[in-house]
Amino acid sequence: MVPAVVLGTVILHVLTALCLLLSRWGYARARAAGPRFPAVGADELDPTDLGMLAGGRTRLGEVALAELYLSAKVIARGNGAVSSPEQPPSGTAPLPRPPSPFGRIMEASLEPGRCVPAEQLVESATRGDATTAVLWRLRRLGLFSAPERLRRVRRLRRAAWAVHAAAGAGAAVLGAVLLLAGMRPGPDPVHALFPAAFALLLMAYPFLLHVARRLLGGLPGAVACGTGAAALALAAAPLPRVALAVPALYGCWFGVHWVYRATGGRLGPRTLAGDALLAEARAAEAAPGPIGALRTTALEGFPELRRRGPGSGVPPQSREEALVRSFASACGRGLGRVDTGLGGDFAGDGGRGTWRGDGDAPKVERHRRW
Repeated sequence: MVPAVVLGTVILHVLTALCLLLSRWGYARARAAGPRFPAVGADELDPTDLGMLAGGRTRLGEVALAELYLSAKVIARGNGAVSSPEQPPSGTAPLPRPPSPFGRIMEASLEPGRCVPAEQLVESATRGDATTAVLWRLRRLGLFSAPERLRRVRRLRRAAWAVHAAAGAGAAVLGAVLLLAGMRPGPDPVHALFPAAFALLLMAYPFLLHVARRLLGGLPGAVACGTGAAALALAAAPLPRVALAVPALYGCWFGVHWVYRATGGRLGPRTLAGDALLAEARAAEAAPGPIGALRTTALEGFPELRRRGPGSGVPPQSREEALVRSFASACGRGLGRVDTGLGGDFAGDGGRGTWRGDGDAPKVERHRRW
């Protein structure tokens, strides 16, 4: 029975990896059939549009938040919280343009003296019709693929990820099960303290899962926690010899996860033309003033701005860029994700995707007259 379960799990991992490779192949074919050269220049896109092209909804929200900061309408309170200032700072020059729709939405959500998590503010401001309008505008320009072009690839990849996630959840539970099995007292007196230690680890297992999630990400952290628990149980407890197959199952899971990351993670909708325009924007000289700081935010995002913040030794291009860097550092690590590239992969870990098919045209049933 146990060898059949192990063999079936290995076959499941192999099939999942094949589905990921097939979806990546279909994704490459769909991108090759789309537009290759942008119809507009990089300087013709607004910073918010450029942020959506470079990093999805989160990056767009970061640009809008930086816009509010440069307009002296929001300040950082530390620990990832922001609020509107009680008194606007004197001598601050306003931006040479009206605020974007996302900036107006964020400004309406702020109250003087009331702190709001920056991540929550960005999430609420980028979940509406204004974001969908930006998404469809980039599709009309040929920078993003139409939803129907990637529908089959997206379904196949989502199914493979669902199987992979279910296997990872089972691996995390298996670590706790092995700890529970290791609580059985062994015949050797050396193992007398192991049941008590395993019981303490079981009680702390939810906290360990939380810590692993914060350090390594959602699912990889949970599986890594299960791997550590299983290794400890196998090394210290008198478990059956069949349990030695558990490390091979964990190795298969991490191997499939490496395939997932190597094939692009959660594949984004950016076309080859979008990649070319993004490369053009990154190769261009940074414009001075607030607009240049917003475009730098759109291209790099808050994580990169934090890394290049005060004390990094990298001189800023302008005063406004230095201000945005300090603001990104003050917002903390709770805001922003790293753009891992590869054709528009904006999540990379599968835990919290950026796109999820948002912006697709809804299907409306035809009205019938009775």
